[in-house]
Amino acid sequence: MNLDRTGPRSLFWVLCALVLGACTPGPETNEDQRDPFGNPGKTLVYESMEIHGGRDHWYGAGLLKFRWRYLMQDVGPEAIVDTLQIIDPESLSVRHEVVDREIQFGWTAGKTWVLPEGALFSPPPKFWALTPFYFFGIPFVFDDPNARFELLSEVVAFDGNYFSQVKVTYTALAGDSPDDTYILLIDPVSKVTRGAIYTVTSPLVAPDGPIAPKLITLDDPEWVGGVLLAQGHRTFEINGGEIGKQIRATEVSEIEWIERGTVDMGIPGGAAVLE
Repeated sequence: MNLDRTGPRSLFWVLCALVLGACTPGPETNEDQRDPFGNPGKTLVYESMEIHGGRDHWYGAGLLKFRWRYLMQDVGPEAIVDTLQIIDPESLSVRHEVVDREIQFGWTAGKTWVLPEGALFSPPPKFWALTPFYFFGIPFVFDDPNARFELLSEVVAFDGNYFSQVKVTYTALAGDSPDDTYILLIDPVSKVTRGAIYTVTSPLVAPDGPIAPKLITLDDPEWVGGVLLAQGHRTFEINGGEIGKQIRATEVSEIEWIERGTVDMGIPGGAAVLE
């Protein structure tokens, strides 16, 4: 996952938000007003962010707390990653508590840390610190100045519905995995994002090259503090460009927004900073 997010609340994005807010189509609306970014894929993704509650809610609601229990059924019945995490969507500072183990880890100001020093956790904390959030936070995580958007011409059928597809790639400045790709599945009527086909390229978990793409869904979305958030995920194989069988599942629980300043998001004393 791309860790180094730069300037999500920069003047550039404020100006974009002002343009987007002024682009309601009318009888005399021209093409540029209907597509404020000059890119139909980007426009659709940002419309989806608004349908999911809007960026003001996303960045302004506080710290997001949730438990992400990831069941990798294709690996084995004991292959479960289970952490309770708190993240600041603005700064991306995050801290995880490993359920039923005295281990914490996180990412703060560009540094990955683990407590106690020498504690072992898999997947690598540097990779996993922001990975759950990057899926749970769809579509807002694509509010990124390094993201590039392409509306694909083909629709995809899944779960008895048809979805528009927007491919997201990144510039070389995007962080430690700029070659990651995502194809968002967006309902063309409601504009709700219901999943993403993704390819992982981080050498931390893919030392031999990109891992085969998978589809992760955003299931049973509910409103939490003004933001539409998935209550679970399913993961499917992608075979020859087609959606295959389900191989994983994620249980999401304990979702809430916490007031900023009530939780210390800094690196805790005694923690080891990982290279």
